[in-house]
Amino acid sequence: MFRAATAVACTIAAVGTLSTTAQASSTDSTQPAIQRVVTLGDSYSSGSGIHRNASSYDDHGPATHSFGHSTRLGSSACQRELDETPGPRFAEQLDAESVFVACAGAVIREIPAQVRAAGIRGDGDGTLITMTIGGNDLRTERDENWPDALLRCITTANCDKPPQNQMANFDEIRRDLIRTYVAIGDQYPDVMVRALAYPRLMQSDRWCEGVLGISRNEADFIDEQVDLLNREIETATNIARVRTGADIRYVSVIDEFDNHGACRFWQRDRYVNDAVFGDSLRRSKLEDGTIREHWTDGPINVSTASFHPSSSGYDAYLDALQGSLTATAG
Repeated sequence: MFRAATAVACTIAAVGTLSTTAQASSTDSTQPAIQRVVTLGDSYSSGSGIHRNASSYDDHGPATHSFGHSTRLGSSACQRELDETPGPRFAEQLDAESVFVACAGAVIREIPAQVRAAGIRGDGDGTLITMTIGGNDLRTERDENWPDALLRCITTANCDKPPQNQMANFDEIRRDLIRTYVAIGDQYPDVMVRALAYPRLMQSDRWCEGVLGISRNEADFIDEQVDLLNREIETATNIARVRTGADIRYVSVIDEFDNHGACRFWQRDRYVNDAVFGDSLRRSKLEDGTIREHWTDGPINVSTASFHPSSSGYDAYLDALQGSLTATAG
């Protein structure tokens, strides 16, 4: 979420069945054939978490991508993984075009620029947009972002107790999401939009043995914040669909990630990474406008893969995406 926590966005088993179902849903009389799949959003769409080292990703995007009000570009640029993320894999199954614009660290206000970069044609007929967005917009009462809030929970006791640690801007996020989804639906009335949820990161059992420094109560608190954010995403998609008439829908991933969170140390195949160590890329803009890049590495350098989906987690995302389209067609 989000932008990988320096402090602290799926081939399913039955591929043959999946491909058949995908083709059936895409040719259903009520739904146009999917000719292109556009991947927008943040790190949960770009593929952060698949690799330990930032240097292992396929693409970090252009050096000028995503500058906001500050001069900093984000901890490891876009971290795009083009082969293992749901959008490109689903496009390959359908023999459709894949357009990949998602970038780690993206916030809601950057989605219009991503939409323009995607080059969606006409009214959006035959285009499926998938995205995760909103996690990087979270702020606590003390104005910490989500990665900093996670770091606070790891490094201090009882982070779930102080009022200053509660998320403070869910209403603002909902309004911004509604505005963003409505703009897409108004401009491209025939597009299909699937707003993918965020998974519960921790999923503690009796304790959280998989994440050093996190208690069960703190793990539950973190997952509750994810649930609250997902509720706003779902509400925003419902409102946008009614206002525009476009096929804009929320896709839950709670069932797909169930019992596979970072806390589950003994789980054979966790879908969410705990703290991961590896190299990271940082970009900054000098006074003369030059972009400077430098890599950080070392045994205690926290990787941007931390608290992001593993490869198996992205499998689960693809499963959820496919299921949402099948349910809609049915």
